[in-house]
Amino acid sequence: MNALQKLIFDYLADNPDENYSTIARRAGMSRSTVYSLATKQERRQTPHPDTIKALARGMGMPESVVRAAAGDAAGYHGANNEIQSGRGRLVVEAASLLDDERLEALARRARYLLAEMREEQGDESGH
Repeated sequence: MNALQKLIFDYLADNPDENYSTIARRAGMSRSTVYSLATKQERRQTPHPDTIKALARGMGMPESVVRAAAGDAAGYHGANNEIQSGRGRLVVEAASLLDDERLEALARRARYLLAEMREEQGDESGH
C-alpha cells in the first residue's frame, strides 16, 4: 500500500460512515477517480494538482498532507524536505499556477531530466 492509499484507507477507517462516494461527492469528482487513487498500485506520477486539491477537500484535510502522500506514492520520498529549499518551492508554486499546457511542458522536462540523471547513474555503476 502506497502513502496515498494509506491516507485514504486511514481516513475511511477513522470515519466509518464515509466511503469513496461520499469523498467524491464533497470533492466534486467521480467515485471512480477516488477509487483509482485508493487502489491503483503503480503510480508513476502524482495526480494533477486540481485532483489533489479536490481529494483534500473531499476528506477535509490540508492539501499539503494529500500532496505529500501523493508525492511519496509516486516515488518522491522525502519531497517535503526538498520543498523547504527555494528551488523546491519554486517548482511547487509553478505546478500549482501554470496552465495545463505549460504544466505539461514542465512535466516533460522533469521526466527528461530524471531519465538523463538515471542514465548517468547507470553508466557510473557500470550498467
